[in-house]
Amino acid sequence: MRVEIDGVKYTPVGDENPRVGVAITTHNRPKVLQKALEQHQKFSRGLPIVVVDDGSNPPVQVPEGVTLIRHGKPRGIVASKNASLAALMDLGVEFLSLWDDDAYPVAENWWEAYAASPEAHLAYQFLDLSGPRKLKDMSVLYRDDKHVAYTSQRGVMLWYRRDAIETVGGFDPIYGRGMYEHPDLANRIYWAGLTSFRFMDVVGSEKLIYSLDEHEAVERSVPRPDREKLVKRNAEIYNTRLDTSTYPDFVPYREPRNVVLTCLYGRDPDPQRPKNRMTLSEVNTLASSIQGADLVVTTDLDGEIPGAEIRRSELSGSNIFSKRWLDAYQYLRDHSEVQWAAVVDATDVEMLHEPWGDLEEGVLYVGSEPSILSNTWLRQNHPDRAVQKLIDSDPRGTLLNAGVVVGDRKTVMRFAHRVAGHFYDRERNRFYNRDTDGRDLGDMGAFNVVARSGFKLSYGPHVTTVFRANEKNGWSWFRHK
Repeated sequence: MRVEIDGVKYTPVGDENPRVGVAITTHNRPKVLQKALEQHQKFSRGLPIVVVDDGSNPPVQVPEGVTLIRHGKPRGIVASKNASLAALMDLGVEFLSLWDDDAYPVAENWWEAYAASPEAHLAYQFLDLSGPRKLKDMSVLYRDDKHVAYTSQRGVMLWYRRDAIETVGGFDPIYGRGMYEHPDLANRIYWAGLTSFRFMDVVGSEKLIYSLDEHEAVERSVPRPDREKLVKRNAEIYNTRLDTSTYPDFVPYREPRNVVLTCLYGRDPDPQRPKNRMTLSEVNTLASSIQGADLVVTTDLDGEIPGAEIRRSELSGSNIFSKRWLDAYQYLRDHSEVQWAAVVDATDVEMLHEPWGDLEEGVLYVGSEPSILSNTWLRQNHPDRAVQKLIDSDPRGTLLNAGVVVGDRKTVMRFAHRVAGHFYDRERNRFYNRDTDGRDLGDMGAFNVVARSGFKLSYGPHVTTVFRANEKNGWSWFRHK
């Protein structure tokens, strides 16, 4: 199977989740890669093999059964290794092995010693070059009958247990095209408490893996002047982090992307539209307007929407407004690659201009109406005492509209979680007879209460057009009704 990246989505092969996955990164070394693939097909039989071609010219060719991911232009080690992580994580493997193209296995079941280790991260290491020339750039810190720990790490074959990547993420783009990115990841895994030492290997690995670099039998894929420049730059970043122990909590390994989330439910009744049965075709206007983002539609209706990702909703029998926010929260929770997100109504919102370049982290951008909190509709249709208290405390406050919410992933996720929780807390209290206020018509009240509970808000004509004016202009991000 061959898969292009740049504009074309990667699809994992097969339905099974093998235990170990192999990913090989390569750039302009077809003969070196060919030898590596021959060895992997011999000694990694039964394991999924992925090749990440970092813009080779001519493009890489791989045998049948090997998955190819290609970068149209060279992007460097960090991007290529992160693409390797993403591909193997998508395959559902428990252990991820990332290989340079100048290394390969030389023994049956080479991976068993690594998989048997309790350490979440290991790497094939050689203390020094095999020939007369010596680097003398690392030493042994610790050794027992199963593991050996070193003062630094080589990136020949990097071995990760799945939970290590789930905990700290992937290779940090701060290192640009590469150098020091893999020991940095090892340090982050170590600080997460998942390894005994930063840089470890299994004992006897030289009988399992052969490195052309170790034997000085291959030319480097990165020219020496470029390599020295990268080393000089990245060594300062790496050493500063090492000295101060200041590491990011999580580094996304997938390509950052923006999403617009919407939902359309037909299985459960909409109290605001009891007689109006929705169809997916009503999302077409929104779908055709999306710029700079992926549209994700959560629905229990049959059908497809051109250009949109359809998520089938399994929730039923609950308030459709709480479902909306729970679905949004769960999607963002499960997709750490999302950078910016919008949650919008499906049938009466249209994107006019991309908001992504104008957003500030930590700010929640919301829709609004030319009305105030103490309007009759909100007072009568939202008996929730928290809503009534908000109206009484700020009767002239602007009425915010739940049809549009935009912000960074964490902020929108936190907001969606709070709104969904507002509904479920009320249901719980109603069960225990602690809430006799009656049910709200929709989520407008909960939306206004939660939005004003500590979020940094931004609203106005830069976010949405005048509500119900059905206008288009040159400055609003979204048209709302």
